[in-house]
Amino acid sequence: MSSSSSVINTIATTQRFLTICAYPIWITFGIIGCLLSLVIFSRPHLRTTSCSIYFFAASVDHLMTLIVGIGPVLYALGAPNPQLHSIVFCKIRGYLFQICLMLSRWFVAFACIDRYGLTSEKTHLRNFSKSKVAYRAIIVITIFWSIICTHRLIFYEINGKVCGIVNNMIAAFYHSFYVIIGGGVLPATIMILCAWLIRRNLASRHQIRARLALGDRGQRKLDQQVHKILFAQVFCYIIFTIPQLCNLVFSTISITIPHRSSEHLAIEAFVAFIAEFMLYLFPVTSFYLYTLTSRTFRKDLMQFFRSLIDRNRRIMPGLSTTVTCNNIEHRQTTMIG
Repeated sequence: MSSSSSVINTIATTQRFLTICAYPIWITFGIIGCLLSLVIFSRPHLRTTSCSIYFFAASVDHLMTLIVGIGPVLYALGAPNPQLHSIVFCKIRGYLFQICLMLSRWFVAFACIDRYGLTSEKTHLRNFSKSKVAYRAIIVITIFWSIICTHRLIFYEINGKVCGIVNNMIAAFYHSFYVIIGGGVLPATIMILCAWLIRRNLASRHQIRARLALGDRGQRKLDQQVHKILFAQVFCYIIFTIPQLCNLVFSTISITIPHRSSEHLAIEAFVAFIAEFMLYLFPVTSFYLYTLTSRTFRKDLMQFFRSLIDRNRRIMPGLSTTVTCNNIEHRQTTMIG
């Protein structure tokens, strides 16, 4: 066996091992977490809050990301990979997956803008933090990225074990540029900038309350929760997105190399797999991130579980009462007969 074949086999074995071991765990915990997030953010006192609307939309998008992204990969473990055997599936899956990735980042970015507006002393900025504005923003963001990502439907193709832009250099450069800027630099910049502005606005408010001798212990705790969520989201977003940005640079440079070998294509596909592997951690960990950093989120989550337990307790006594009454009626009927 040649060294090239050995490398290709090692890469394929490693990729299959990671797929079998990690992806079932991620899609299970990810879907459970997304569904619980949807339940919490749809509670009456949260679904009318503009910031919660963005997080609800992000949770829906995270759920779609896991289904569209990991679903076909797990299916391919026991069947031919549809991405490598159907050009239509290759294009549509790539298109939907790219839209989902972009939406999740920009929904979180707009949630940060929304929080900045809430803490601002300027009326026109506070007006941005309204539920109707959030719904409109979500619609505009969805339509915008649905249009911008259409190049995947045009330029995606299958080359060996790669489904992507493999031969069109101009399209590859455009794809790398818009993902790096629109999906990496801009959202991260907005999140970091808004976090800093919110911190400044809240510090100013605390100083005013201190001068007026107003107690703000409860408000300060709430502000601290907001800071924790913002910092955790920005940190996780940057960590989980860096591999994808590096892969885009690598693939763009790689496409300029003529007559790439099978080993080179295998390495390129594996690097893309690892980058996508890391991307899923953002939707998978979002619910657990909210739970760890927000006391309010944990409180609502516990109330939800308590309501389920109380509902079961109310149902069970009713059933046993019905059974008891039926038994008594049956015995009375028997005696009369």
